[in-house]
Amino acid sequence: MVTQSMCRTTDGKTQREQSACVGCKAACIDIDAEKTYWAELNKPGRRLIQYGYLGMVIAFYLYYFLYAGNWDYYFTGAWTHERDQVANAFDTGFYLYDRAIPIPKAFAVFITFAVLISITFTLGLILEKLCRRVVVRKGRPLSKEQAQHIIFTLFTVTSFWTFFSYGARPSLNRLPEYPLFAFNALIVLVGSLWLYRTLRRTRTQYERENMATSLRKQLQKLPIDLSLLEGRSLNDLTPDEIYTLVKVLQGVSQQMRLQTYTGVVLDLLRQQAISASGSFEFCRQLRQDLQLTDAEHFSTIETIAANNPEILALQSSAEESHVAKTVAKTIAKRSKKANA
Repeated sequence: MVTQSMCRTTDGKTQREQSACVGCKAACIDIDAEKTYWAELNKPGRRLIQYGYLGMVIAFYLYYFLYAGNWDYYFTGAWTHERDQVANAFDTGFYLYDRAIPIPKAFAVFITFAVLISITFTLGLILEKLCRRVVVRKGRPLSKEQAQHIIFTLFTVTSFWTFFSYGARPSLNRLPEYPLFAFNALIVLVGSLWLYRTLRRTRTQYERENMATSLRKQLQKLPIDLSLLEGRSLNDLTPDEIYTLVKVLQGVSQQMRLQTYTGVVLDLLRQQAISASGSFEFCRQLRQDLQLTDAEHFSTIETIAANNPEILALQSSAEESHVAKTVAKTIAKRSKKANA
């Protein structure tokens, strides 16, 4: 199945779209956006991007006020009709309290962005620490990662609301009162719904839901007493209920439990939800629920490698290709410096 904006091509015979994904990136936003989010949450520079973006949005619109000394310049759309903007790049860049500040516009813009980005970045770091302290005082310990996710979420929705509070307003404000009110209400509603769904989201919850799909497929192959489901099917069960049902498998033979585990790992590898190297940690809780050992995990990977070598080969070739490209770029940069 070709999902979202996955890399694709057209089959020459059927003229139907098919996946052209070569697995160039394990956590690909085109395949699974949430997986990419959690995988890259702690990457260096991620906080600067997430917190600094709000500063960029604020700086972009605030500079119109700092430049003109009022909001009329922006909201009337006068800036869209200004001539010779390039030639005026070194005119006075700030005008505050009826007083011109002799800083060229070209530099004033960068100063505004640098100051606002620094402020929001620092504010984000402070709020992360405060978030953990407040929650701990309420007797609910909060991990560093979850505190970061909460503040990321708040900054993202604030950026969304800030952008649409000012974006295209010179044109939007010309709309009749009720359509304009409806648009504003829609922006608030969309942001609020996203905030409600995202704020309490956790990595564990995502991983459990992700694995539940594969677990359903394997459970359907087992002789489970469906009367335990009280008239519901496996597809009706929530991820938490699926995991509860998995614990019933402890009464099933060890061979069937291992078969179920192998099927889940294979399905996750096919979906590129995990890599072979990352599957050990990702499936740790499932092994505990099925009472399987770590050694049995490695035997599972060996079985998959023997029966489905193309799956692991695709991941290996992608990783090797990524490493090769990185090395090539590094050598090229060093060569340029040496020849300079």
